[in-house]
Amino acid sequence: MRPALLLVSGATLAAPVAVTAQRVSFGPLVTEEGGPLQRIAYTPATEVADLVGRDRAAAEIWVGYSNIFEQDSASTHQLYLDMERLITSVGVRWGVVERLELGGRATFETTGGGFLDGFISWWHTTLGLGNADREKYPSRAYGQRLADEGSLLLDVPRRTLALEDVRLFAKASILGGAGSAGAVSVRAVTRIPTQTNFVGPERTDVALMLLGRLSGEHWHLHGSTGGSTIRASRDFPTVLRSSAWFLDVGLERVLAPWMSALVQYSFATPHLKGIHDPEIDGWAGNFVFGAAGRLGPSWRWNVSFQEDIPPVSPAIDFTLGIGVRRTW
Repeated sequence: MRPALLLVSGATLAAPVAVTAQRVSFGPLVTEEGGPLQRIAYTPATEVADLVGRDRAAAEIWVGYSNIFEQDSASTHQLYLDMERLITSVGVRWGVVERLELGGRATFETTGGGFLDGFISWWHTTLGLGNADREKYPSRAYGQRLADEGSLLLDVPRRTLALEDVRLFAKASILGGAGSAGAVSVRAVTRIPTQTNFVGPERTDVALMLLGRLSGEHWHLHGSTGGSTIRASRDFPTVLRSSAWFLDVGLERVLAPWMSALVQYSFATPHLKGIHDPEIDGWAGNFVFGAAGRLGPSWRWNVSFQEDIPPVSPAIDFTLGIGVRRTW
């Protein structure tokens, strides 16, 4: 066989190998902080660094069911959070050009006394994480209140599919992209609140975040970091910070061409200040684990479990999340 023919044949055989050596990433897991004291302003949601692609569109829905219990009283403040919450977020995105996508998201909230108090007490006892005196309060109770030196800061009634906020965003690719060994992008978000969490009107927040992905054949590393404004209410400037910062890191292991296992950890600075109680104005941390994958060429799914670590923080006790995404 001629040398030229050998080279052509070798290149033809190597092409599929080069394509399949880089496995597709299904992460990161879709998660978002659900603590009421954090959600008075913008809370970051994990986001993939890759863009949807030019002239392509995607629709996604994510639901997170959470159990919350925090009780703390001192001479300066009284905190009582006892509830279960269902967050439903619905979003769309469109690739305007190759390296730019635009999109929006609406978030709906349903809250009440719930039914998981007994299970959560057992779960925390089994893991040795402490139960925060949960057993001293009635099961399936509801409360969402915070007072500071006689001033009522938070008092939220039960809600059923109430529109919590609307978010508009633009994401631009800086380096790499889908199918490459890495990707870096930047995302700008505007949050428009539609509910009142503080005693007083909420105001629009803006956020800017940097996202990244580094990929191998079976492993993918995901990360994001950024900051946002905190403009919850002008009525309580002494207890509100002006900005917040956040960081998220995740590791993905490809188990099959259609599924991955993932672990993540997220960190966020508090939105309140001056109370000097880690359950109110401490930093929030969450450990997340789960799986993500695809169904056919157009559907993506992810399932996650989120636990607050450390437990003494404004972060939510636990969240079970399920997400689905369809691309055209």
